[in-house]
Amino acid sequence: MALKTTLPTSTIRHQVSRHSSPLGVLLLRFIYLMYYALLYPPYYIWNKRDFSAKTKKNPFYVSKLVRLVEKHPRLYELSMFVLNFPHPTAVYRFLPELKGKVLQVGCGTGLLNKHASKWNDVEFFNLDINETYLRYGEKKGRLRNCIHSGIYQVEMKDRSFDKIVFARCFHHIRHHKKAFKECARLLKAGGELWILDPVILEEQGSGKQMTAGYMANSSIDGVIWRFTKEAFVQHVQASLPEGLELVAVTENRQPHLTNYNLKYPQTDLLAIIRKRNEGEKQ
Repeated sequence: MALKTTLPTSTIRHQVSRHSSPLGVLLLRFIYLMYYALLYPPYYIWNKRDFSAKTKKNPFYVSKLVRLVEKHPRLYELSMFVLNFPHPTAVYRFLPELKGKVLQVGCGTGLLNKHASKWNDVEFFNLDINETYLRYGEKKGRLRNCIHSGIYQVEMKDRSFDKIVFARCFHHIRHHKKAFKECARLLKAGGELWILDPVILEEQGSGKQMTAGYMANSSIDGVIWRFTKEAFVQHVQASLPEGLELVAVTENRQPHLTNYNLKYPQTDLLAIIRKRNEGEKQ
């Protein structure tokens, strides 16, 4: 059942839905405990202790695990399977079907493209800073129109895209103001920017003290942003350039481990940002 939630800006549309199968949630939490029991001891001995020691000298130290995953696409996909158990591409079911010319930021190995293989009216341009992932996605037949680049400066003409999508990568983008400025340049008038990303679930107590988003160095995910829903909305609004406006935020707590683990329970957000037409008033 869809519920309405009230956040500071009343002009933004908000919608919330939750997975309601107690047995399914119980199964996910049991699987989480099994993964934790099996994987944590080697992870702690090999990765966590080294990471804790090295970050004391260098706060931006990249852990052994993150470096290994960035180097080997198959390990990246295995990590996505573990984090998004039972099916890594199911996390994209929340995303409405895309149409038109779409820039996908942080495409990775093309898991969204795999999910969207039956979409007929979309042409993806796939951008990522990891060339190894791009080559792997091309080899798998998932990726075409690859762009080896970050989002701060993309070698494409102004107003090239109908939509830009950050599908579960927004928390990895360090400088959101710079990213949004480039997105505003790349979007056609009336085009949309979609952000699909997990955020900390406040109701579970893990984010009650968070009044604003913050950056942290994670031993399993590198340097990332952390938000609650309210902190996410406030941060996005503060980061948008003139001409872009946040028009809708939908929350859907889908049944996968990222959302129903026992340590940092999360929920999925889809934020829609629109580029105003020329001459349109704010």
